[in-house]
Formats: sequence, C-alpha cells, structure tokens
Amino acid sequence: MALNAGSLAADLANRRELAPFWLVTGSEDLLMLESADLLRRRARELGYTDRQVLELSASADWSQLPDAAASIGMFDDKKFLEVRLPSGRPGIKGNKALPEFVERPVDGVVTIFTMPRPDWQGQKAAWWQALVKAATVVECDPVERAQLPQWLAGRMRANGQTAARDVLEAFADLVEGNLLAAKQEVGKLSLLFPQGELTLEQIEASVGNCSRYTTEALVESFCTASADRTARIVDGLEAQGEPLPFLLAILTNQIRSLIKLRASFET
Repeated sequence: MALNAGSLAADLANRRELAPFWLVTGSEDLLMLESADLLRRRARELGYTDRQVLELSASADWSQLPDAAASIGMFDDKKFLEVRLPSGRPGIKGNKALPEFVERPVDGVVTIFTMPRPDWQGQKAAWWQALVKAATVVECDPVERAQLPQWLAGRMRANGQTAARDVLEAFADLVEGNLLAAKQEVGKLSLLFPQGELTLEQIEASVGNCSRYTTEALVESFCTASADRTARIVDGLEAQGEPLPFLLAILTNQIRSLIKLRASFET
C-alpha cells in the first residue's frame, strides 16, 4: 500500500491499529520528517510507549534489528521501532537482514523505516522489493509548482489565514523548490498578521524570495510556454551558480526536440 505524505494524517486518524511495517521515503526531507513525526505521535496515542531508534548503515551490525524488535520493555506490551538509513544503502549484511526481518512481523511491534528513495538500480534490489511489498509506503516527494498554491493554502488555513488564488500564486513564486522555507514563511505570516485573509501587499512585504530551482523545472516551464516563469528560473539558476552554457544547452536540446516533433506531424 502506498500513501502520499499529504494524505497520511487523514489515514492515520482512521486507523485503530498500525500496520507492522512502514516505509517513509522520497527526496523531500521536510515531508519525511513530518511524516515520521505523524507516525510517532499516532503510535503514542495507540499505546506504543516503548520507543527505540536505530541508525543503520552499510557497515552496521544488522543483528541489532531483530534483537531490538524482540526486546520490549518490562512494563510495555507495544513497541515503536524507528530504523533510519540516511544513505539508503544497507550494504551486504542489510541486503540479507531486511527481507528476513519484514517476513516475520513481531506481535506488538511497529517498525518505521526512513530513507531516501534509491535510484532506479537500487529499486530493483531484492531488499527494496521485499521492503516495499511488506510495508505501508509513505511517498515524500517535492510539491510540484502547480500544486504549491494549494499546499500553501492548507498550511495557512491551519493558522486561520487565507488568501486569494492570485496571492497564493505570487507566494508560490517566492518559495518554489524550497519547502522548508515555505513552511517557515507560513509560520512567520501567522505571527505578523491576525487570522483572516491576507493581501498581496502583505505577502510581498513579508516573504523574501527563497526559491530554489532545478533544471527539470526549467524544462517543464519551457515546454509549457511559461515565458515569465522560464525567465525567472533562468535567473534563479544563474544565481545558484549553474553555468549559463549548460542552461543554453538544455534549452537548445528542447528546441531541437520540439522541431523534430513538429516535423513528424507535418510529414
């Protein structure tokens, strides 16, 4: 089973029992941290009072994993085990230990694995396939530009604040590609202004430009004919230190692809 990070809170609220294995993965650190926190909080509410954290790596002693699951506190009957793999690479020992571990759930033990998603080769590995099959997967990927205004609106609404669509679009332009900064700016607005609808002037006066762009965003904006956004992304990438010849090469390649595509329709 797979969930989007944005739907995790609602899913957990409807659960009276947690699945034995959870996998929080993706490339957006903020959403991974928040998802793990939601799982931790719900586990406490459901009586998982014994908590243990293991940080494992390719060179770690992976025998700790089944041992930790088997050792529940003397006065507890439920345990919440957090397994963190910062590198996303379990190594030779982990390659063997992980599939064996998820094949044998322990009664009263919920295990959450947090790690970056492996590349396409890593996702073919037996340990990853076994983990994804056994666990409830929480996908934590960056919020796309098209969904960012809605994401900001949800965060603002939790603070009792709202904004018109055009104001949210302007807000999104200032924080695109930097979700942590977006969260911080939403929090700042809740301190600066009372509950209610915020104006464009308030957003522009209070929110700094902390956007971060990728070359993928440049290609997307170019292919969707978003001239203003393309110019903004080029400026942003140049400010981030991306060499201009590299950006020109990307755009040139896209133009050639579009010309070939059009020619294929005309023949």
